[in-house]
Amino acid sequence: MKKYFLILWILIPGMLWAQSPDKLIERGEYDKAIEACVDKLSKGRGRAADLYHSLGRAYQIANSDDQSRITELKASGEPDIWFETFLLYNRMQARTEKISSIASLLERDQVNLPLMDYSADIEAARQHAATYLYAHAESLLKTGQKADAGLAFEELLRLSKLYTGFKDTEILMRKALGASTTLARLEVNNRSDASLPPDFISEMEDMSLTHKEKQFLDYVVKPRPGQHCSLILAITIRSVIVTPGTVNEKEYTASHKNPESFAENYEDKKKFEEDKKHPDFNKCTIKEIYQVKTALMKGDLKYVDAASGKTLFMVPITARSIFENKTATASGDLFACPPEVYDILDKPKKKFPKNAEMIYRAGEEFKLLVKGVIWDETFLND
Repeated sequence: MKKYFLILWILIPGMLWAQSPDKLIERGEYDKAIEACVDKLSKGRGRAADLYHSLGRAYQIANSDDQSRITELKASGEPDIWFETFLLYNRMQARTEKISSIASLLERDQVNLPLMDYSADIEAARQHAATYLYAHAESLLKTGQKADAGLAFEELLRLSKLYTGFKDTEILMRKALGASTTLARLEVNNRSDASLPPDFISEMEDMSLTHKEKQFLDYVVKPRPGQHCSLILAITIRSVIVTPGTVNEKEYTASHKNPESFAENYEDKKKFEEDKKHPDFNKCTIKEIYQVKTALMKGDLKYVDAASGKTLFMVPITARSIFENKTATASGDLFACPPEVYDILDKPKKKFPKNAEMIYRAGEEFKLLVKGVIWDETFLND
């Protein structure tokens, strides 16, 4: 037992010494040194004067190295420098924010450590990087080469980390994933609590591709031996909700804005004058009946790298099927009945569809939406 205590007594001081700010600086781990200094100062551990000295030294060296790299990148004149430049400015800003977390201690101990704000530089680099990455990805996609489409996706992935919703980046990412793949494997999974119709999954698996769509990206459900699929198109249904059929009724009275306009419909003008004296002239009592039933299907489509199992891109999918029927009855002066009501007068009420039928219709819409995502018309016409 004494032997183990002796080993710990030897190891623990060595571990603490190895993680000392000065030792981290010697190893070139400046950001870890800054973190260690800030942590010790905030907890009141260690000699403050030494920690402030190490903090200032690590901050100055780290920023000097990053600034030198930025100067080197800008001097190269190459258009692809801006994403790395953005990352470097971000790293320098992170150091400023880390040290700013103990600003009250710096002020209390009268430590003059000039902290630089790089937010303007970050934004400028972000805009330059996004412009280049987008243009480069577009040019790569125009070559028609699958390898170039793969590179385009990587550029667009970087762009998506810079901005959310930059132009049509997400659409181009889907295009790049499809254009970079020879053959994909399609899988459909039901993760909802709903009991789906017997042939539902097989219907979802049948995308009925045209020749042009197959040229862009073909798929299989069960690969043959030796058939390689680098991409998985994973369709997952996560919830299915079918509302009960409801019948809503609304009764109201309508009148025509210009009842005199009906005079021409009367062959006997005297009868028109008599009708005008009737208490119900230009008054129509209408009863509208509205039947509605809906099915809502929610899920997602994932582009998955077959080798690693990593999700490369995901698109949420929401589909609906709606059954509705309107009918109406009217009494009184039908000339006062609005034109839109005439179209549904005395139409029969209908029987509500069964839940399975509503789900099936929602599934058809779901499949159309999925197909529109993967085989977007613009992908095929470019």
